[in-house]
Amino acid sequence: MRKLIAGIAALITTSAASGTAQPVGSKQINYRGGLVEFSIPAAWVEEYEPEGGGTFYEPGDGTGTLRLNVISAKPPNSDAKLTSDRVLAQIGHPASELLPNGNAISTKVSRETEQGTPLITFWWHVANVVSPTHVRIANFSYTILSSNEGTALAKSELSFLEKSIRNASFSSVTGK
Repeated sequence: MRKLIAGIAALITTSAASGTAQPVGSKQINYRGGLVEFSIPAAWVEEYEPEGGGTFYEPGDGTGTLRLNVISAKPPNSDAKLTSDRVLAQIGHPASELLPNGNAISTKVSRETEQGTPLITFWWHVANVVSPTHVRIANFSYTILSSNEGTALAKSELSFLEKSIRNASFSSVTGK
């Protein structure tokens, strides 16, 4: 309980303008040299796999973990004009929302148990049309202990991540 209170005090302030809790300080992530850019709370650790994938979390026991994997693809038979919401629908996420930045987002929540511990995972699938023939799909997941689901800290972090992921930007370079 003491750790939770200390974490809340260290990471949250109340914004008078919006009336919502926001983590104090953030840092910009330029995932894989800017392939995807988004923000995380400043105190979080960044870890990257050699061949892809990133993991972001606050140090300590029982904290949540944000993961990111990005798929870049050239869809076969792209006769129709590519749109980010159509891309998500074609890969099984038909209930997507078109965002003001041109990306599309689809969300879901899953519950699972790992080694007897109940977990909840929040998913954001974000599609971006890079060129008339290339797309990127950023798959973000944030996993927390089910017992932390209703806490002020978890709600604050989810709100922060939701805003950050919705405003994520993608490189316009397709690569080789």
